[in-house]
Amino acid sequence: MRCRLGISIFTPLVLICSLHASGQGQDSSKDQQLRELKLQVLELRRQVDSLKGVAIQDQGDEMDRMGERLEKMLAGLENKIDAISRASAPVVSNPRTTAFINFAARGDDRPVIDASGDHPIDNRAFVRTVEIELRAPVDPYAEAITVISLENEAGKEYGIDAEEAYGLIKRLPIFESAPLGMKLKIGKFRPAIGTNNKIHLHDLPWTTRPLAVTRYLGTEHGEFFEGGFNPVGIDVDFFLPNPIPSTTLEMNLDIVRSGDIGLAQGRVGTAPAYIGHLNFSKDWNNEHLINIGASAYQENGINSTRLLAADVTYKWAPAEQRESRSFVAGGEVFFGRHSFQDTASQAQITSNPIGWFAYSQYQLSWWTYAGLRYDWIEEPFDVNIKTSSIAAYLSYYTTEFLRFRLGYEHHKSDFAPFDNVNTGMLEVNFVFGSHPTEPYWVNR
Repeated sequence: MRCRLGISIFTPLVLICSLHASGQGQDSSKDQQLRELKLQVLELRRQVDSLKGVAIQDQGDEMDRMGERLEKMLAGLENKIDAISRASAPVVSNPRTTAFINFAARGDDRPVIDASGDHPIDNRAFVRTVEIELRAPVDPYAEAITVISLENEAGKEYGIDAEEAYGLIKRLPIFESAPLGMKLKIGKFRPAIGTNNKIHLHDLPWTTRPLAVTRYLGTEHGEFFEGGFNPVGIDVDFFLPNPIPSTTLEMNLDIVRSGDIGLAQGRVGTAPAYIGHLNFSKDWNNEHLINIGASAYQENGINSTRLLAADVTYKWAPAEQRESRSFVAGGEVFFGRHSFQDTASQAQITSNPIGWFAYSQYQLSWWTYAGLRYDWIEEPFDVNIKTSSIAAYLSYYTTEFLRFRLGYEHHKSDFAPFDNVNTGMLEVNFVFGSHPTEPYWVNR
């Protein structure tokens, strides 16, 4: 017994020494040595458990003390395995880099001013955004993602913004696992309030953001430019237990900085704000997919903001790509509530705007997609003012690196600057660098 234990202890120590000595060796060699070391530790664990049984039955205190010493040695070996594993983890010195250039030109039948009311944007061409996306694992537990954006501010100048910059923890160091598939974002990110807010401008199936997204979630220069909500905070993403076959139930819970959402109109509530999003998805034969979601945003204080939302997305894509056809349809509805204290009268004022959009898209060929979208909102600055738009688009998707689009939009509004505007659009997206993920509306 003692002889076998002595050999079992000595062998892992030799392997650990060899691992430290071969720091400049190949990763495959390290992986093999780690596997051997773990096997040896498992054998040592089995023998220690056997020894503890002997101590209880036959040998008394002396064998019991020996078992305790071996337990401490075993714990030390396991800690060294963990340290070596972390040191051997793949860390990318040069992050995976992808660049996106979004060009859009528009022609209008009447003068159009941006949402701030300062800059004309009709009959002009814009490089709307240039985005640089950097991704890299930083250790065995986490990945870092940064999206630096050079955004066109209605043609007047460009602003540099960290569109997203967060760490993604995929495995909890304490538990060495991801319970319920849990992932943790820490930093600046696009939270899941509906589905459109999570999508970057260059990946949209249309040239503009829906009115409900830009008015309620946020934009500085209107739906023709970048919009949405990307606060600083923490997001926890996990799967809920779900007994229904071929379905998933996913939950996002966020704590973010208050005052950044568009519906608040700059009136900051008490920090922090809270977000929840529940998403149900169902797949039929890898051909039909439906996602149904519900979202809530809450910001408290004298100036308080609440936004409830529901979203649905359906995609049909045949499993056999014989004719290159697909169909996507969906929409989102928003119920807002903004309460604030009027600075002049000190009266508490509350508005409850409602807005929604719906869309559909059909794939005509391997490269070509045709789509429609309808928007309707009550303006957050005055719910008695309604604005709507109808849009048609034709997208030519050569590859994930080059995308063309022609579009037409007609706006109607009780607010004169937005009323009866007809706009034709040309959009081109250039992508280069590391291979990007294809947008959800593409079927290849």
